[in-house]
Amino acid sequence: MSTGVALPSISEVFPAVDYAPAGQSVGDLVPHAQAFAHPGVAHVPGAADAVHQAAGHLTDAAAHGLHELLAPAAVALGALSGALLAGRAALVTTQVLAAAAVRAAEEQACLERRQEASAAAAQQWEVAAFAAARANARRAALLARVRRAARAAPPGTPPPPPPGLPGPLSPVGMPLARLRERLAVLDERMRHAEAAHADWVQRASRNAFAGPEDDDWQRELRARRASVLHEHRSRPDAARDADPSVTRREDEALPQPPAAEELRHEDAVRIGAELLARLDVAATAEDAAPAAAAVRHALAAAATRPLKARTHLREARRFVADTNRAVRARRAAEERAAAQLHFLETTAPQGTDPLPPAPAETALLRRVLDEGRPLEPHEQQQVDDRVSERLAELERRYVERMLRLAISGTDRSEGRAADSSHPRDRLVRFDWTPPGWGEEHWLRIVLDGEHARVATMRREGPGARDSAALARDAERCHRAGDHLDRLREIARQLGVALDFVFEESGTVPGTRGEEDVLVLDEDTVGARPETSGNTHDGQGRRGEDRRPRYRTAPAGDR
Repeated sequence: MSTGVALPSISEVFPAVDYAPAGQSVGDLVPHAQAFAHPGVAHVPGAADAVHQAAGHLTDAAAHGLHELLAPAAVALGALSGALLAGRAALVTTQVLAAAAVRAAEEQACLERRQEASAAAAQQWEVAAFAAARANARRAALLARVRRAARAAPPGTPPPPPPGLPGPLSPVGMPLARLRERLAVLDERMRHAEAAHADWVQRASRNAFAGPEDDDWQRELRARRASVLHEHRSRPDAARDADPSVTRREDEALPQPPAAEELRHEDAVRIGAELLARLDVAATAEDAAPAAAAVRHALAAAATRPLKARTHLREARRFVADTNRAVRARRAAEERAAAQLHFLETTAPQGTDPLPPAPAETALLRRVLDEGRPLEPHEQQQVDDRVSERLAELERRYVERMLRLAISGTDRSEGRAADSSHPRDRLVRFDWTPPGWGEEHWLRIVLDGEHARVATMRREGPGARDSAALARDAERCHRAGDHLDRLREIARQLGVALDFVFEESGTVPGTRGEEDVLVLDEDTVGARPETSGNTHDGQGRRGEDRRPRYRTAPAGDR
């Protein structure tokens, strides 16, 4: 027989892809060209000249897909694309999400200056979706901190002020420009809410944050803390979170006490206040206690024992740096838990196959937010495995959707959806007749969630095959690689890498359209789109692709 296998991978997530409704035919499941098109870009000169070489309806769909890349702000995010991006965001580090937030802000600034953003739509949507995931995670983590602080506040203490934040961002169905605007609003409101909560923690925990009951000391501390919180309100912190060297430089910039013979009481007051003021805005009274105690000891000794005071100030500086690192790590763990919880609690739309549930993992993640305690390594691995499992299922659905578009590009094919008790175990199979093959031969492509497998099929019939039939079998096997080559190029245009390893070894007898096989009769995969040797390399860049389209081997050489 003649077979091939590929490991499909998604190089770009097209923003406008929705879930496939369960139990519908392939004609209903193939994304229409209108799913990618939008007003104002359908007639951009030269935008899709290359893909106009492809045949029939597929040309229109691929062309609209490329037009979509030219005007990302007009495209609304589809449910499947949004879920896939949220899943990817749930597995990356907070540093990556912060870097995406920086990039999203830069792209928004380009538009405000009437400059074109350099990235294509798929890249712009990815950074915007990652930035939205970070913003929602920060919001959930702050609300959890406020709830914990309210529970732990001593009796009679005024409760922390409500953050007054807008609701979480829901990018699905939202154009990119509007999402960026809402991101900017939420980021500003978040910075003000974080600063307000940090101010409440200081005032409600005077014994933990402050030194002796001295008016000069209290005024100095309040003034310096107010300056730090104003700085936090005034500038986004994504750049700091995206670059660990920034936080290292901030820690190194903490004030150092002078030599003991030069240390005066007013120096101890100034340095001690500055050190406590530089505690992270997410620090609690318990976090501040070691550094505050060291400052109190330094102030008590400053007048008579300057060497001892200097030692305590150096301890306080070390405590502040250590505390800030610990608080940042805890905040990152809480934000990661919030992003993963949001992803695992997201459900597929009604009328589509449900996503795998994860009750044990969502309970673990809620505990992180309720108690402020990170997961144990084995618990985090358990959660990561469940997130990866759900992401793999979404990627399988996405590849299936895009492969259907690549193969058919029309809504006139007939067939029925595959059925299974569990979506992850479903085999999706296509029977595809390439151009000019007639009724006797076709290619069968099977997606099993990890691999894409293909076999050259022939119509099963009684009796032995004559020499003419065997010659046609051999010719179909030989030409199958060329058709898969064209399919690979079209799939790449749609952001899916599909590099088949193909072996020529004969045809497989079978019946077209047998149970649970999707029949694709249209001769719609025509001439390969002219790409001038340029393809995406999986990182959004363009470059010449010199890899072999497929490989052939004799049957005995496997």
